[in-house]
Amino acid sequence: MRTKTLRYLAAVSVVLVLSACSSAPPQTRTSLRALVLVEVAGSGPEAEAYAVRFLSVLSDAGLGNVADARLAGGRLDSLRDATSAEAARFRAAWPGDGYLGIDLPGCGPAGRSGGVRCSGTIRLLSPEGKELAKVEEGASNFTMIAENPDRSPEVEAARAAAEKGARKLLAALPR
Repeated sequence: MRTKTLRYLAAVSVVLVLSACSSAPPQTRTSLRALVLVEVAGSGPEAEAYAVRFLSVLSDAGLGNVADARLAGGRLDSLRDATSAEAARFRAAWPGDGYLGIDLPGCGPAGRSGGVRCSGTIRLLSPEGKELAKVEEGASNFTMIAENPDRSPEVEAARAAAEKGARKLLAALPR
């Protein structure tokens, strides 16, 4: 009897150890499984560079499904009123656990040092229109000459600001 009990306990221990060592899918960082990027308020290559880098950082962090709905014509402010017909139409077309909006007012001089500074504000709304997070972040670039417009100081500063803003948003998300 005692030998059977010891064998049983040994078998259970092996199963527990093996199940703890098994590879499990990576856990998501947040309870928000599907986010929708509604708009990026800004213009020019800086706004596009900001959006692309922002989405890339969220994806690389394992956030899950982040849909880019910028071309759908939605406005984050219109989603604040959950009872509006416009908000209901947008949410039906683009369902999500959170809705993102980015305001990139433009890049400007970074003080007397001669560089370029870009800042952005990221807002995250719940499906009910409640603000879940607001992140403000900026970055500077001091490379003044660029032969390639995709690598201009403004674009590089926007990319750096987007990366910092996305990381700050990830830290602020509910877990």
